[in-house]
Amino acid sequence: MRRKAVFLAVLAFAKPVFAVSNEQLLQEIERLQKQSITMQKQIRQLQKQVIAHSIPPHAIAKPAKSKSAAENNKNKTTTPEQHVPIAGEKFHSSALLVHAPDTHPESIGFYPTALVADNQIVTYIAGTPVVSSPYLGERPAFDGSDYIVNISSINRDIRLMQQRRRLYRAYQHIGYPQPNRPIIAISGKSEPVVTFSNPYSGASTGDATLGSSELDVAAALNNMVEAFIGIAYDESPPYIGGPRISNSSFNLNLGFVNIGDLDKSPVYFTAGQLYAPYGKYASAMISSPLTLILARTKTRPFILGYKTPDGSGPFAAIYGFITDTTIGRSGVGGVNLGYTFEGHDSIAEIGGGYIGSIADSGGMQNSGSLPGTTFGGFGSITNGTEAVRGVPGANVHGNISFDRYTLAAEWVGATQAFRPQDLSFNGRGAKPQAAQFEGGVTFKAFDKPASVAVGYQWSKEALALNIPQHRISGVFNISIWKDTVESLEYRHDIDYKSNQFANGAAPPGVVNANTTGTGGVSDTLVAQIGVYF
Repeated sequence: MRRKAVFLAVLAFAKPVFAVSNEQLLQEIERLQKQSITMQKQIRQLQKQVIAHSIPPHAIAKPAKSKSAAENNKNKTTTPEQHVPIAGEKFHSSALLVHAPDTHPESIGFYPTALVADNQIVTYIAGTPVVSSPYLGERPAFDGSDYIVNISSINRDIRLMQQRRRLYRAYQHIGYPQPNRPIIAISGKSEPVVTFSNPYSGASTGDATLGSSELDVAAALNNMVEAFIGIAYDESPPYIGGPRISNSSFNLNLGFVNIGDLDKSPVYFTAGQLYAPYGKYASAMISSPLTLILARTKTRPFILGYKTPDGSGPFAAIYGFITDTTIGRSGVGGVNLGYTFEGHDSIAEIGGGYIGSIADSGGMQNSGSLPGTTFGGFGSITNGTEAVRGVPGANVHGNISFDRYTLAAEWVGATQAFRPQDLSFNGRGAKPQAAQFEGGVTFKAFDKPASVAVGYQWSKEALALNIPQHRISGVFNISIWKDTVESLEYRHDIDYKSNQFANGAAPPGVVNANTTGTGGVSDTLVAQIGVYF
């Protein structure tokens, strides 16, 4: 009984002692918080003093005697510009912290993240953060030629896969793990163009318009999967009358998914809307080569390909797609084969291909004729029809670049003649084909990267597609400002002879007028400035 009484007495005495102790702790915490705020203010003041003392006296602008432009240019230096603080401005530096749940992002349903500075939220990051860039990790060329928007439209899936691999290898080289979040590459271009033309017949014409303009998005999701979307501007006038500005629109040019990792396997898979791996169409000209007009085919294929991971080696692809033509089989395919040679300062490629239906090419679907006149292409509503029998096509190409020089040669064409009622030349079934030969050299002009190229092209039995029989062209390209290319091209076209004629399939109840040659020549001057980002 005595022990119990003693215990109760001790407990009664200790209770106020504990209360006093807790109150003292709270007071101590409050005092430390005030000291912390005071110290933060002192740190900011010291940082301001450090910044002020680090600015050299000559960074402050002083009045100077005027000099001539020549003297100013002579005294210019390439040293980086120094920031001159504006009077009255106040700055301070703060540590940037990432505030996120202490768990792996994939282990919870939602992963809220915030960037915090000075105990204030700078911005929120909801979901998975991404990194954006117009090129995947590489230092770009001065003229922007290696931006994603300027990657070749043929085999673009392979080019992006190789670019993604170079980026991941660069991370591994410096000891970083592979990125575990998407890398979004956004790239684009705008190319205003001016043309002056003296056509085969009639008065000279001129035009100023917005040429190719495009916005591309490539999403490298991981080391195996990449998605690509390309949105392109349509500069063509309305199909039947009206101002061309009213027809300005954007459409899905390309969109596909690529699966493959060349470091693990040379085999890859691509599906979506893109150009079939048929042909090369390499050219430095502003104008599209005749081979491209005749044979480049945009469709929605499934592609299974093989690419040698590094250096010299073979490449191959087989693909299948649904043709737009309605007579015969709807499913067609193709194959592309080639070999790449890489040397110390040279690279070369030879290749060839086969496509099940060349009638699906852009030039055969739309010949550019005015509605209600001559054959407008198989896809024309007023002067064409898809009720034709497709014919196969073949391609052979070779390219080499060594030192400052490039050479390219290519041939494309149908492997058999069309039916006369589908596509004709001089009253019989046409067997259209085209070839291109081009050479170029790069150099410095006015201390800027520049190049010149000349080329010769020809076509055969392609009169119905409004393709000239011969073309001689030359171009001068220069990159005056970073990420731009300024170009001037001269083009000399020779038409088919005046006794030659051609035609193509028409809708039911319609008869197309014959497309006849003029035997004349056409001269065109084209000026373009391309801006790439």
